Amino acid sequence: MPSRWKDLLPGLLLLTMVAVLFAVTLQFDTVPAAFAQGMQSAAMPQLILVLITILTIVMIYQGHGHEEDKKAPMTWRFWATAAVLLSAAFLFKWLGITLTTALTCFALPLLWGERRITRVAIYSIATPLCIYLLFTHALQLRLPQGVLSPWLT
Repeated sequence: MPSRWKDLLPGLLLLTMVAVLFAVTLQFDTVPAAFAQGMQSAAMPQLILVLITILTIVMIYQGHGHEEDKKAPMTWRFWATAAVLLSAAFLFKWLGITLTTALTCFALPLLWGERRITRVAIYSIATPLCIYLLFTHALQLRLPQGVLSPWLT
């Protein structure tokens, strides 16, 4: 692979994954328009996949003509970040998206070395709150809330 296309292989892998996932979303059931509330079940994943496609094409284009950089070895923070995100994926079922996002938004900046607790706290409250308001009020999509369901419905 020519070094002037440094992001071509990851980009093509991403585009292949997006094509497969988009084909899967075409198999989703649809709700008759009279009964539909908010978006159809396939609309949001397809919207996200289109966005990933656009960003991948931009990534491939921006990587053209640049030499491959020497990569530093992965540090303990990489593995700790992976562990936090993996545990968030498992906790999501019980804690719901809002609480899981808040905990992840609190843990990751601290893990990466941020020491201004007030800013981290504001960030970890504001981000899930904005996501909750965007999805439930603007897009009219119900998100799984886990243990917070009695208070957020």
